[in-house]
Amino acid sequence: MTGPDAQRLVIFGASNIVSDLFDCALANGLVPSKVVLHLPEPAGARDRPLAARLDALKGFSEPPAVLALDAFRPAAGECYLLGPTSPARADLAREIERRFGPLRYHTLIHPRAYVSPLAQLGQGVFVGANSVIGPGACLGDHVFVNRGVTIGHDTRIGSFSRIQPGANVGGLSRIGSRVTVAIGATLIDRIVVGDGAFIGAGAVATEDVPADVLVLGVPAEIKKRLS
Repeated sequence: MTGPDAQRLVIFGASNIVSDLFDCALANGLVPSKVVLHLPEPAGARDRPLAARLDALKGFSEPPAVLALDAFRPAAGECYLLGPTSPARADLAREIERRFGPLRYHTLIHPRAYVSPLAQLGQGVFVGANSVIGPGACLGDHVFVNRGVTIGHDTRIGSFSRIQPGANVGGLSRIGSRVTVAIGATLIDRIVVGDGAFIGAGAVATEDVPADVLVLGVPAEIKKRLS
């Protein structure tokens, strides 16, 4: 349960990860107060409707209001987080700044994650449960680290990248911006990954990965260019 003086969290955009954001917010004593939609919510056959996700909050906090981006206005006492995890979240961040100027994005860390006091996290970073961020690691703005991820010591990850559940990123690596490291992928130590690359689920990257490519397999190989 959250108290009446709890800080209010506004989430921009709805995606299938929004329940994780609700969970982590409640675990940190925040109240999810608004979900601001910039696009129609996902409506695939295997997606869970946003309304069902909001209903699950009943009994923990008042379900957040849902409104369109055109109807949103910042208010005192709010902090902000980007909801979508795809690299397109960079476009959403730019649109929000164009409309409202710089906002105070919240860095949200699950209580069951471990972030070394020697690590550095930018604004708007999310770190899910059971993840470990090693000493000397540096995560840029709006990096999304899902559940059960390990980020090794002294690794740098660029803004708007996403590290999906169970991925392992070795120490002393350099990960660019807008990179996806998919579920269960592994990067050995000292790997360099270029901007916009996609490392597929279960892949094992043993060599540097160029920008804007998809790599798959064990060991990971380039399958196609993404731009």
